[in-house]
Amino acid sequence: MKKALIFGISSLMMIFLLSSCETTQTPNVSSGGDLAVSGINSQVKGFSIDGFHGGGAKMDDNENLENMKNIVSIVKPIIAKVPDGYAMQIKGHCADYDSAAKKKSVSTARAKKVYDELKNAGADESKMSYKGVSFDEPLAGVDGKDPRQRRVSFEAVKK
Repeated sequence: MKKALIFGISSLMMIFLLSSCETTQTPNVSSGGDLAVSGINSQVKGFSIDGFHGGGAKMDDNENLENMKNIVSIVKPIIAKVPDGYAMQIKGHCADYDSAAKKKSVSTARAKKVYDELKNAGADESKMSYKGVSFDEPLAGVDGKDPRQRRVSFEAVKK
């Protein structure tokens, strides 16, 4: 599983790097508007940070912490391209356990943890927001109690 995760992250990083080097014309994401946001969302669609302990926003495993740092380093320059009137929403998710209040609290704490990592890395706070979505946006085809539901994802949204 760890090898698959490392391979997946490496593949995403390679795709990102190669797509930034292609010679075909791509939308200018700094021009603003829905086209820019669509391009940004297609770039971050596959990015998620997982490895959170059940019931909290803590990560102990070095591999999971490294994964978070890698994703942060990839997402930070994308946030810089978010046009005015939009923000990169950092969404915390959780597995289907406990009460609704606990799910909201845990998912918000996970989103804030990644938000703080991005802020500490120098990402523009005015172009970011965070939100806990509880178990309202589960991974399709994955059991609700599966640890993969404990994650943080990204989406550019209107402010």
